[in-house]
Amino acid sequence: MRRTVRSSRNWTNKEKTPHTETENSSIIRKSKENTRVVCKRCKTMLGETVSSDTIKYYVTEVIIQPSHGNFSPKPRSQFIQGIVAQCLVELSSAKSTFRFTLKGDNGKTYILIWLLNSDTLLVESSGSSSSHDVFTPFGDLFMPSSGPVGTWNAVKVLYQPCTKSRNKELADAWENDIGVHPLKFPSETCLELLLILGLSTTSLPPSLRCMNSFQVAFLKM
Repeated sequence: MRRTVRSSRNWTNKEKTPHTETENSSIIRKSKENTRVVCKRCKTMLGETVSSDTIKYYVTEVIIQPSHGNFSPKPRSQFIQGIVAQCLVELSSAKSTFRFTLKGDNGKTYILIWLLNSDTLLVESSGSSSSHDVFTPFGDLFMPSSGPVGTWNAVKVLYQPCTKSRNKELADAWENDIGVHPLKFPSETCLELLLILGLSTTSLPPSLRCMNSFQVAFLKM
């Protein structure tokens, strides 16, 4: 399933994905316990209410598209990578910051990310990644292919997972550093991104997987 919001405006690079297909008039409901906005069909959180007449959607959870023309959404994993990479690049340019904390809607910090390069060209040989043997919830994106070698614009990042209290001291230090910018996504999306980063790391040669105690990964644009 896929969540879709239709709009007459041209949103160009502001695509946003997910799992349920409904019209805008029936896609949301407000939880009585809090301000979370969830899909009526799949109960997935799409955003939160900011005021009585304002709803903030998470960019990783909703695809905004023109109300006319054909539309072929990207696979979920590729979409998340592109959206997060775009956020990192735009914020690093606007705020001159290169370190980010990724928080869930529950307030927990899931990932620490350090943006190294925003203009990387990633070359992948089809079927060569070790991640092809790992089961993932992202369809056939990581499955072997008989197609040609692929090239992608990508960002190179260093990251540290913070689940199960890992790297707590470092996370606390980043929390108190004004040079670190927080990003908030649904908690499940943070876990999806952590899996994507892990698969990227394992696809690299062992000697290139770590740098200064951080893990190395690439996010495709």
